[in-house]
Amino acid sequence: MTTERPTRRAFLAAAGALVAGLLLPVQFAIATQDLPAALDPAGRWTLALADDFADAHIFARDWQRVTSAGDGILSMRLPENVVLSSDGLRLELGRNTADQDGKRPFTAGYVEAKTFRQSYGYFECEMRIANEAGVNNAFWLVSDPKTQTAQHFELDVAEVQFPNEIQGTARQWRPERKAWSRTINVPEALAGDFHRYGLLWSPDRFEFYFDDVLYYSAPNVMAHTPAVVRFSNAVAAFAGINDGDVGGAATAIRQIRIYQNADWAAPVGTTTGAS
Repeated sequence: MTTERPTRRAFLAAAGALVAGLLLPVQFAIATQDLPAALDPAGRWTLALADDFADAHIFARDWQRVTSAGDGILSMRLPENVVLSSDGLRLELGRNTADQDGKRPFTAGYVEAKTFRQSYGYFECEMRIANEAGVNNAFWLVSDPKTQTAQHFELDVAEVQFPNEIQGTARQWRPERKAWSRTINVPEALAGDFHRYGLLWSPDRFEFYFDDVLYYSAPNVMAHTPAVVRFSNAVAAFAGINDGDVGGAATAIRQIRIYQNADWAAPVGTTTGAS
């Protein structure tokens, strides 16, 4: 079960409430004791985005539901599968009754930030994965086509699969395909509770965290422009064997926090934060 220091929980709740009442971009100075464990207290950190997915109006303003068939998956991601609940954001799974050829017999959910873009920083969410085998539960970033260079990249903060598998990946799609990745298995049953998944993205490294513990580090040789933030799930062959019935299962995200470091200047011509 995931626990947090009371001081940090109190801070996050207050910061999230403040964000809910103001238009982005908003940044907050952070006391050293309130920083996530992954962050160097000597850095000049600000909270660039915070959302607990508790307000439908804030969600409609800052996030958009995505319709996507995706590549190599068995799901059609539909807007109606994205709902707000007491668990926060839920990406629900179900049967695709409109499937005609058997290629995508399931439905799933997918959201991305409407305008928020950031290069570098610490990206963290609290997520409880779907209680179903064969489902990929994902928190990921992708370079924005409006500002990316020749290097198109994807940063998978976490691709998580039932019951206890976590994969962190830094992937370059263009100009040539390269990937730096590690997969771990943890003792916890990840569908049983919320856990923290984080990526520290600096100008020279990627560091992947699970419940504040570093499990993988790789050099950053390609990701230097602002990225789009996304959450999604899907039934997929690469995620394992499904039992044919995923109805009622869902991936739940109860908060996201994104921090920015003032000492990590973005390249000239790029933007950070929300527009």
